[in-house]
Amino acid sequence: MKRLNTLFLITLALIFAITSCSDKDDPAIEEKGTVISATYNPTTQEFTVKYSKGSTETVVATIDKSVNPATATATMEDGTIISVNDATVEGEASIGSLSAYKYVDDWIFEEMNIYYLWNDKLPKNPDFSAKPDKFFNSLLNTYDKNTNPQGDRFSWIQEDYVELLGSLSGVSSDEIGFEYFFVAVNEARTQYYALVTYPKKGSDAHSKGIGRGRFITAVDGKNITSTNYRTIFSGTGSKTLSMADFVHNSEENKYVLTAYPEPVTIQMEKNFAENPIYMDSIYTINDKKIGYMVYNFFAADKGDNSHDYDRLLMNTLSNIKDKGANEMVLDLRYNGGGRVSTAIALASALVKDKSTDNILVTAEYNALVHAALKREEGADYNKDYFVDKVQGTNIEVPALNLPRLYVLVTGGSASASELIINGLKPYIDVKLIGETTYGKNVGSISIYEDDDPKNKWGMQPIIVRYANSKGESDFTAGFKPDFEVNEFTALKNRFVEFGDTEDPLLSKAIEQITGSLPTRSSMRKNIPTYPKMIEVEGTNSIFKDKSRFEMYDDVRGEKIKKLMKESN
Repeated sequence: MKRLNTLFLITLALIFAITSCSDKDDPAIEEKGTVISATYNPTTQEFTVKYSKGSTETVVATIDKSVNPATATATMEDGTIISVNDATVEGEASIGSLSAYKYVDDWIFEEMNIYYLWNDKLPKNPDFSAKPDKFFNSLLNTYDKNTNPQGDRFSWIQEDYVELLGSLSGVSSDEIGFEYFFVAVNEARTQYYALVTYPKKGSDAHSKGIGRGRFITAVDGKNITSTNYRTIFSGTGSKTLSMADFVHNSEENKYVLTAYPEPVTIQMEKNFAENPIYMDSIYTINDKKIGYMVYNFFAADKGDNSHDYDRLLMNTLSNIKDKGANEMVLDLRYNGGGRVSTAIALASALVKDKSTDNILVTAEYNALVHAALKREEGADYNKDYFVDKVQGTNIEVPALNLPRLYVLVTGGSASASELIINGLKPYIDVKLIGETTYGKNVGSISIYEDDDPKNKWGMQPIIVRYANSKGESDFTAGFKPDFEVNEFTALKNRFVEFGDTEDPLLSKAIEQITGSLPTRSSMRKNIPTYPKMIEVEGTNSIFKDKSRFEMYDDVRGEKIKKLMKESN
């Protein structure tokens, strides 16, 4: 009997030890310590994991090809989750935990139920164990060109809300110093060049002479390929760029793409603030005075609430007016959008016979937000009128009182740029020159918690759809140009500086205004395509950064957040 009692006690102790032992108490896990870093190898599709007690381990990644680019993840025994956002790129992996993910995912789901334009289409049982960015994307009313053309292409989330807010004002934490798109060097598309669309003034790249129309053929000695183009210009420190440019061959009277004798080394920029007004000019041709302005995104300031960019924009337009401009060319070819209040002010300066009683745009929200705003402000809460002053300031909006407006556009013209076009169409003859615009009729707000140390994520969900005074908002396929011109092919793979009347888009506008083409240099009439290059759809640098296609509702955004928090 004594022996049986002893066996019983031993068995009970074993059962207790087994049932009370967690992963955290696992001797194998204790021996290794906690995960402190991990790197990913896309060739083997494995993570190399380093532990706090010095050991390393190789772990096979799970590849998710349902997203583009494919992601790679691995879940460790202690619940640690290792991941990279692009399974084709080698580098450091992110490290998180299931409990931390769920904490943020709960917050995401709660906020999306309140603000998201399509909150009635949110999934009922999402996976709360997923990494926050993957969880967020799983909630979206996914766009499909054929089956859901009104769906969501634009909501996004970022791990650091401070960087998110900075990006909306043109402030980049790690900036290469120029915008670009890729061209394929061969039909197989195994090698690319980056063609600089414009350098950012004040950057090291700009000071080193990396100008519009220059080709970058390699970075740090590496060719640009289909596997590295997404990340080849990212990172910190310096980049050594192999360059090429079209050089005139006087004997043959043609231009030939010629490599620079030496590469150019530039420094990446930290917290770089880009000025949205790139340049402006006046052209006097016969009896026409033509105003011209290159405007690359809509921002009030660099995020410091100074409204310096708004003030500069209105001053620039006032100067164009004071110089007697009776026609206007607005260059939005690379303008992916931005602040709605700035767009309203710009449209107000350009419209003919401006009246602050006239509606520029109307806004549509989900039923929950609509009810709260209507209750607070009345039935007309969603109408935005032309203005005499920039919202929330004493900055005067000039009246250029134009007979018509010429807008230079490409597939990089989106959101707030398209709001300008759509909003002005009922009041003024708007002529588009270039290529079909991107097609974004919706806007977002920034949602984040600035006092929660456990949650530094920020998200930019779509919450509003915009229409003009006639109720027209169906331009998800973009606005087609009145005069189609491809700036890449028109001069056979060569760009000229902004403001040069040889620029094919500006030249077409001047032709339409004056009835004749501007004078051109005779030696530039026939430029060969050498080598053969093909613009690669979807690899424009403007597309790499969703903030460049953002139209954010600063008109009502903060008021909406305040109202909804009070009602909850």
